[in-house]
Amino acid sequence: MNQRKHLTLIAAGSAFLASLPLVNVFDHYTWAIRAFLVVAVMCGVGLVVRSLRAPAWAPTAAMALAALLSLTWLYRSHEEFLGILPSPGTISHFGQLLHTASQEMSEYATPVADREGFLFLATLGVAAVALLVDLFAVVLRRPALAGLPMLAIYSVPVTVDIDTTAWLPFALGAIGFLWLLVTDNVDRVRRFGRRFTGDGRDVDLWEPSPLAAAGQRLGAISVAAAVLIPLVPFAMPAGLLDSIGAGAGAGGGGIGNGRNGKSVSMFALLSGQLTRDKSYDMVKVTNVDDDHPFYLRFNVLEDLNARGFAARPISGGAPVSNGLGKPEWNSSVKTETHTAKIEVTNELAISYMPIYTWPTKIDRLSNQWSFDPKTAVVYSGKDTSSKKTFTVTYQRPDISPDQLRQAGGLNLNDPALKDLATAPSNPFVKSKVDELTKGKTNEYDKVKALYDFFSPDNGFVYDITTGPDTSGTKIADFLQNKRGYCAQYAAAFGWMLREAKIPARVAFGFARGGKTTDRTMTLTNFNLHAWTEVYFPGYGWLPFDATPSTQISGAVTASYLPTAGTVNGDDSVDRPGNDRNPQNDPSAPAAQTDTHDNNNGADAQTDSTDLSAAARALNFVTSAAGITLLAVVVLALLLGTPALTRSRTRRRRLAFAAAPPAGTPVVTGEGPTMEVIPDERFLGAARENAHRAWDELIDTMVDYRVPVDEAETPRATVERLVRKERLRDQAESGARLISTAEEHARYARRPLTGRELRTAISSVETAFAANASRKVRLTARFLPPSVLRRWRTRFSTSTSGAALSAGRGWDGFMRTVSWRRIVARRADR
Repeated sequence: MNQRKHLTLIAAGSAFLASLPLVNVFDHYTWAIRAFLVVAVMCGVGLVVRSLRAPAWAPTAAMALAALLSLTWLYRSHEEFLGILPSPGTISHFGQLLHTASQEMSEYATPVADREGFLFLATLGVAAVALLVDLFAVVLRRPALAGLPMLAIYSVPVTVDIDTTAWLPFALGAIGFLWLLVTDNVDRVRRFGRRFTGDGRDVDLWEPSPLAAAGQRLGAISVAAAVLIPLVPFAMPAGLLDSIGAGAGAGGGGIGNGRNGKSVSMFALLSGQLTRDKSYDMVKVTNVDDDHPFYLRFNVLEDLNARGFAARPISGGAPVSNGLGKPEWNSSVKTETHTAKIEVTNELAISYMPIYTWPTKIDRLSNQWSFDPKTAVVYSGKDTSSKKTFTVTYQRPDISPDQLRQAGGLNLNDPALKDLATAPSNPFVKSKVDELTKGKTNEYDKVKALYDFFSPDNGFVYDITTGPDTSGTKIADFLQNKRGYCAQYAAAFGWMLREAKIPARVAFGFARGGKTTDRTMTLTNFNLHAWTEVYFPGYGWLPFDATPSTQISGAVTASYLPTAGTVNGDDSVDRPGNDRNPQNDPSAPAAQTDTHDNNNGADAQTDSTDLSAAARALNFVTSAAGITLLAVVVLALLLGTPALTRSRTRRRRLAFAAAPPAGTPVVTGEGPTMEVIPDERFLGAARENAHRAWDELIDTMVDYRVPVDEAETPRATVERLVRKERLRDQAESGARLISTAEEHARYARRPLTGRELRTAISSVETAFAANASRKVRLTARFLPPSVLRRWRTRFSTSTSGAALSAGRGWDGFMRTVSWRRIVARRADR
């Protein structure tokens, strides 16, 4: 196989690897199978045409034709010639698929199901990328340019939802690109006729080229860095599921954001709005004759898979102007009809309209808005809820627990309830549900038992953040840690209901609360809420809110839950204003209080005092002032480390060894008075003292920006200091004393020592400081360059040594596993 054929295979493989991040966009792997088939056909056709020595443009044209035929076969319009040749009807069918995909982009969140429009778009995109990669890498011999289309297809899942983009597909795509570059460069190197090193030595057949080995290491390091750097704590985004309901990684039901057109997750919307630092008015509701309506609702999630709840595509419905009909209540249900005026601000720009449960009529909305009776959702594929004002007429039922206990049996074969009473296999959930529903004979008692399980009496706490993962599955983690916010309560409750074979789904909307003026209630982003809806025969879908009601501002209790924590119509739970505080803010973590027995004894008072002091200390540490003080202390320690290191080094150096014993003969000559040390015990100490003094002199010169020439002798250095630094009197005498001691320590048979070395160093340093500027003096004091230079040297030495060791280890490994060496051994045989 010639090199162009080989490059054709590599280009096709690299293009397919680059498309793997699309696994985050789709719920299944149908797209990957179809894309692989198309790329394989294109690659095969390219190999055949290139083996015929056709013109350079022919393989590219043949591959484009092969892609068209493959797409025609995979996405038939049943108007093809001979069943496979495209016709005008085929092209029209392709256009319709692209149009459908563009419309559905604003209706679905990742991961999406296997819808033909999305599958065609993905397959077409992968085929186009494969064609461009082959054109750049094989025809034009510019493989680096092939990275542009490969990057373009990778950017698709990142643009749709950055939180769901896994690292492994990206790493595989990067490896594919490096594979393409390496293959092309190996071919270029082979054209030289032989392999050699930088110094001209030939490289054996089994031995990797040094340049190639360096390139391999750089490529591996680059891929590893690109994968690992985003995983460091400061770069990691807070995940939602962390919340159980987050559907396929991003959370289920998608909504179209009218401001940027991107697909948004219901769970992401809720989590993102609850954690904002400021409240924003989203909806204003004027209730004409209903003081205590239930929650305002705009969407539901009905699909449940191993990763949580997700939205189903809305396929039914009619324009709201055609009427909504009435809920099919049991004849014994008493209802009240009410009307509300709803005004949506520009802060809520979604493809769904917030309405009250059980609507019967909607006025002042255009025919672009439709009502789906199955989900009771008002939606639009062409408009958003931003700045819309309308009125909704709805019913409020009065249903008692006894009525629900007497409801008829469930018919799970009903098409309307299909797949709404099944849950993914989870041993922990099944065990817990069996335990809680044991002995319950009717649907309501089972629902109530599971509902009561989420009571604060069982340890459940409202918190925006979840507890630590311990079991490996998100729902089990939540049920064990018992900490979470409304979306997690709603999803966990719905999951457990489905495990008990009871139809359930998750609803999204607004809790009551906010400020009320002249019967107009303003709902903000902090009022966004999620709850569970349960199906009862004869009564339809009824809301159950498992989130602890004491932690939800504006929580409402339905008539069929008389024992719930909040009494229906209790305005005390409504938020008086828009200010957030831990007591009434649904996004604030639940407050926790410790109870202690009061024995009125001294121990109790002491414990209370200690706890109070500890609490005050903890509050200060976690406050802004405490954090600022801690940051200042840490910064001061970091900035003071060089100065402390320099001071410690100076003390260690100047802690000279003991002086020689008394009575030692003294030799007097030119220069300072010196003592000759006849005792061998002190020779080593004398040399060490001289070297320490000289090292301290050199570091002092570095600190005060005095040039250091390592090639100079001690005497030459001192003469230069005296001449250029203008050392006089004690400074000059001290410098000469240190120089003489260092010379004898280096060259003489017996070293000399002067008892004034410490004073000599101080005199020289004082002279340096007097001649230096203020900036140099401050730097020498607080950021001594001698310390910084030593740190840089150590760091450079250690990293160079580590890199050298790693390179030697890698070369040894490659020598062991190299296919070239295996080939050479076989040739020797």
